Amino acid sequence: MPIRIAAAGDRALLITIPGASAGQLRAAAESLRHLGGMLASIVGHESVYAIGTRDVEAARRAVESSNAANVGDAAHHRVEVSFRDGYGLDLPEFLARVGVSRDEFLRRVARVRLTVRYLGFRGGFAYLEGWPAEWAMPRRPTSRNRVPGGSFAIAGAMAGFYPIDSPGGWNILGRTAAALPFAPADQIEIVPTLDEIAVPPTPRPEAGMEQFGAVLWPGQLTSVVHAPDWSRLDRGLPEGGPFDPQAAAMANETVGNASDAPLLECVLVGPKLRLSRPAAFCDGELQVRIFPPGVVEIGRIRGMRGYLAIEESAASPGVRRAGGGRTDEDRKTIHAIAGPHEAPAFPPEWEVTPQLDRVGVRLRPLQAVEEQPPADLPSLGTQFGTLQWHPDGSLLALGPDHPITGGYLQPATVAWSERWKLAQLAPGDHVRLIVSR
Repeated sequence: MPIRIAAAGDRALLITIPGASAGQLRAAAESLRHLGGMLASIVGHESVYAIGTRDVEAARRAVESSNAANVGDAAHHRVEVSFRDGYGLDLPEFLARVGVSRDEFLRRVARVRLTVRYLGFRGGFAYLEGWPAEWAMPRRPTSRNRVPGGSFAIAGAMAGFYPIDSPGGWNILGRTAAALPFAPADQIEIVPTLDEIAVPPTPRPEAGMEQFGAVLWPGQLTSVVHAPDWSRLDRGLPEGGPFDPQAAAMANETVGNASDAPLLECVLVGPKLRLSRPAAFCDGELQVRIFPPGVVEIGRIRGMRGYLAIEESAASPGVRRAGGGRTDEDRKTIHAIAGPHEAPAFPPEWEVTPQLDRVGVRLRPLQAVEEQPPADLPSLGTQFGTLQWHPDGSLLALGPDHPITGGYLQPATVAWSERWKLAQLAPGDHVRLIVSR
């Protein structure tokens, strides 16, 4: 089968394999994971997105030598789904549309075998193929603000389970309480029932964790961030990690921690804490403040985001840094690499909108865009730094909590060393995108 390979930034490749089955895509992803330097390989609708390599020929050889038969048997899941009244919000409309009774539907759906094509949309959401063509139903014209976790839904000829409560526009036919640990090429058998389901309890925080202090005021959008965990991508979850890795590493190293140790990521206004250990705060300009044990109040942050690291071990005195330096112009000129998609030239000047978080930063063009990007492409992998060009003309620069797949045009990818700039952008900023090949 034909293979197309395109660069996706300076550390990734998009390998498109038209006509490949779910098993062939899974085998290709497994083979690519053995290449030197590989961090992750993400299965899309007809592609694999390989993060950690730019070696086109090695990637081609890995895909061409892969064999679905060598991956091993895909997991088989028997998932009990209740089609009880109240769970299937759109079930009456579906039954009327396809012209079957509920009893007949329950008999026939038990014979349906679904296959995981790829993961995406939300963490753990699996797109399932194999839904009967005669039962296809277009997605709802308006999304619901909240679809309960465990809901079984369809859109077109695809099916899926919502792993958590989230917005969604698919047609809800039933609900399950089962765990949903799916992977590409897995097989799903539906066990229909009309029973009431028992929703599992919310997991409780782990006990026995060491306490370094107390929160006196949480600040604005303060969160704990860890080192990127690339294994999460296999479960449909983003790798995470600090939005500004350089500032986070500087804060950690100042108090003697490993550069990728867990720490607090603070947005705009930092927290007020009472700490039993020394701490260091690094802001968006790479200026470092060191705090002795006691009350620590960060206040307004220079830049959009800063990082507070708490000394993990008194045996490590740390490196006392004088701080770095970044200019306002540094963060407003962003270098990117063209691709993985061929795309018409887009304007270099953009404005940051108020729509920005760890998922991504939305930009609007400062001059008219003559060409409109396509509205729907086969879903493919993404990474922190992917630029998605949306049909409304806006550009979404993905952050560390990005969806792992998406069906939007990717005209360019921010260079790995430039991704920190996305973390420090604020609403109203004007940025210049410099795209090279």
